[in-house]
Amino acid sequence: MSNNNESNNSGWIFLAGLATGAVVGYLINSDKGRQVRTEAATKVVEYGGQAREFAQEKVATVASTVSSIIEKGKAYASEVSTKLQDRIKSSSENAQDVVEGAETAFQQGATKAKNHLQEISAS
Repeated sequence: MSNNNESNNSGWIFLAGLATGAVVGYLINSDKGRQVRTEAATKVVEYGGQAREFAQEKVATVASTVSSIIEKGKAYASEVSTKLQDRIKSSSENAQDVVEGAETAFQQGATKAKNHLQEISAS
């Protein structure tokens, strides 16, 4: 019985293949088939163009976003650099003031010590 079922299935498969072949043959060789193929080819080209335009737009958007991020990064780096230079300059000026103040205080102390020694030796 199993052989009989396989034989029936093979017959149906053969008939389905034959019918499919006939439909494909009709579509390939008939005017309507040529029209369907032409329309399909036109749609493929049209959709391909739309896909290409979409991809180009997305690439341009990504490129613009990356460019914007780079410009913002450069501006931030420049701002940080300027602030750092200002702080270094300010710290340098403060250090210079401290050194000058210490030097003045040292000179005043040395002068007082000299005067004190002169007072001691004069007595």
